[in-house]
Amino acid sequence: SLATPLAQRAAIFRGLRQRHRLDRRASPAKARMGNGASAALDDKTSVAHGLGAAIRDLTRPTEEQLKVAWEELDPEHRGVLGREDVLAVFDRVLELQIRAAQEAAYRRKLEAAKQQAVLEVDHQNRRRELLAKRPEALGREELDMVTALSMGTKTAPVMAGMIAGYMDIPVTCLTALKEDRELLDARVAVLFLKVGTAAADEQPVVTRQAFTANYIELFDSAPQSLSTMRAPVAEAQRSGGECAVQ
Repeated sequence: SLATPLAQRAAIFRGLRQRHRLDRRASPAKARMGNGASAALDDKTSVAHGLGAAIRDLTRPTEEQLKVAWEELDPEHRGVLGREDVLAVFDRVLELQIRAAQEAAYRRKLEAAKQQAVLEVDHQNRRRELLAKRPEALGREELDMVTALSMGTKTAPVMAGMIAGYMDIPVTCLTALKEDRELLDARVAVLFLKVGTAAADEQPVVTRQAFTANYIELFDSAPQSLSTMRAPVAEAQRSGGECAVQ
C-alpha cells in the first residue's frame, strides 16, 4: 500500500540483491552468460504451472456469483434446470465473473501506478538528501537504501507491467471460456449424461448441487490438467530444443 515504510521496501530490494549474489555463486558460469534466471527455472516455475495456479486461484467463482446466476434461471427455487437453462447459467455466471475480474484488475493497476509514483518521489527526496552530504557523513545503510531505490524506480515500470499482465489473466481466461461455445455445449452434454435425471416423458434435469460441483471442479483441476504440459517442456529443455516462433 502507499503507507508501506520506505525501510521495508529497501529491505525487499536488499533481499533480492542477496539472493541474486547467491545464485551467481551457485552457478557462476551460467550467471556470467546471463542464463542464471533460466537455470533456476524448473517445473515449479513453468508457464503451465503458473497458469494452472492462476486459473484455480484467480478465476474460481464465488458462492454469491453461483447463487445469483442459478436463481435468475430458477426463480421458483425448484433446484433443478433443463439443458438450455443450465447453459444459460454458465453464460450468466461467466458474465458475473468477468465483470468482477475487470473491476479487480482496474483497481490493482491503479494501485500499482500510485505506488510507482510514490516510489519515484521517495527516491528523488532521498537521493537529493544523500548527495547533499559530505562523504564522511554518509552511512552504508543509507547509501544502500538510496541505491536500491534508484534501481527500484527504474524497474518499477517493469514490475507494474507484470502486475497488469497478471491481473489480466482471469479476464482473458474467463472470456476464452465464455466465447468457446463448442466446449461449453460439450460440458453441458457431458454433465447431463453423467448426472442428469428425468422422470417418464420429461426432459432431463440437473440439480443445482451437481452444476455447482461440476463448474468448481473445472477451476480446481486446472493445475493437474495443465501439469501434463510439463513433461514435454522439460524434455525439450534437456535436449536443448527450442520452440520456433512463427
